[in-house]
Amino acid sequence: MLLSIFIATVLPLSSFVMGKLAFQAGLGVKRWAVVGLLLGPAGYPLLNTHKRFAMKKATTKGSSQIRC
Repeated sequence: MLLSIFIATVLPLSSFVMGKLAFQAGLGVKRWAVVGLLLGPAGYPLLNTHKRFAMKKATTKGSSQIRC
């Protein structure tokens, strides 16, 4: 019973939150929403790592980063 509650509440909520965070970071929303649905909260560190690497790849040496 506990597993069904976890599947019915936590995984869809995690999918929504990760999709929203991916949208804010400019990453693929569908991809990260599916990762959130499959992995749940365990996918959050993957999202943060991918976001950090994408930002590092986008900025080159000598360029500045603008934060709003």
